[in-house]
Amino acid sequence: MVTNQIEPEKYRELVTMAKTFTAKLHKTDKEKVHNITLGGDKTTDVCPPPDMDKHDGATSPHHLFLSSIGGCVNLVFDIALQKGHIEFSNITSEISGEYVTDEDTQRSAFESISIDTTVTVPKDANETRIKKLFDMAKDNCPIGNCLIGSCVKLVTNLNIEYE
Repeated sequence: MVTNQIEPEKYRELVTMAKTFTAKLHKTDKEKVHNITLGGDKTTDVCPPPDMDKHDGATSPHHLFLSSIGGCVNLVFDIALQKGHIEFSNITSEISGEYVTDEDTQRSAFESISIDTTVTVPKDANETRIKKLFDMAKDNCPIGNCLIGSCVKLVTNLNIEYE
């Protein structure tokens, strides 16, 4: 396929970089509980946040959303550190989301998401380089990039702990 805006060689490059990810969702026999099949045979139950205590092992779409963004940033940061030949023993993150409901319309949404990441490195590690790699990671997280232009503000913070 040739478009009038992209040269054929460049279009082929773009097409070969495209990937499709799938998930399946179906209602269970439990009230307000659905089951998601993720990437093959992995499954989890989802329900509204107030009902999570009633369904052992279930999570909510809200928690999946937050963990998807946090997991993406952590994984991209992990890869960046490895490619940058920076030794590290651990990466942890705490992700929180400010969820608001408009009283007039009852429309709910995340207003902001904060990711506080801590990386543990040897005492002689280059702090400036680690911070640059973290900035690259958060800017290259495809899940976080979905928030660009949305009403959700993504706030990230990096803490560096030395061994």
